[in-house]
Amino acid sequence: MAIGTDSGIWFFGTQDEVSSLSPGPSSVANNAFSIPDDVENYTNDDDTPFGAAVLKCQFATMPTSGAIGLYARLLNIQGINDENIVDSNFSPHRIGKFNIDFGAGNGNDFFMGLKLFNMPQLGEGQDIEWYIKNEGTSQTISGEWQLWITPKSLGPHA
Repeated sequence: MAIGTDSGIWFFGTQDEVSSLSPGPSSVANNAFSIPDDVENYTNDDDTPFGAAVLKCQFATMPTSGAIGLYARLLNIQGINDENIVDSNFSPHRIGKFNIDFGAGNGNDFFMGLKLFNMPQLGEGQDIEWYIKNEGTSQTISGEWQLWITPKSLGPHA
């Protein structure tokens, strides 16, 4: 079936890795957030209203419960002033959660995706710092995890 003119379709921007490339993210303990040094700043240059995310990680021992949350901290919300740093007492924007494939093997890389979320933004060209949270797995996420963000928009087919 052909997609008709003016039908709504998804447009995808360039996927950006937002996890620290060097020396790479540190491990994330059970019920803890990743730290600011583990991520690169991301700018929503096109002011897209939506996004998608992919997370690659591993556990030395696979959990049997829990999830991995995705959180955002907005930067430069008033001039050069940022939201408070995400920690156990403050998590400003919970974006969603990655469901864990509990059948994955111990110590093996596995990939999880969030196919659609509302991109957090207070203004044009919003700068964002992304975090993951190990939510109730009773295990530690191994270091060197990777996180990618893809901006998405919905518009008419030509």
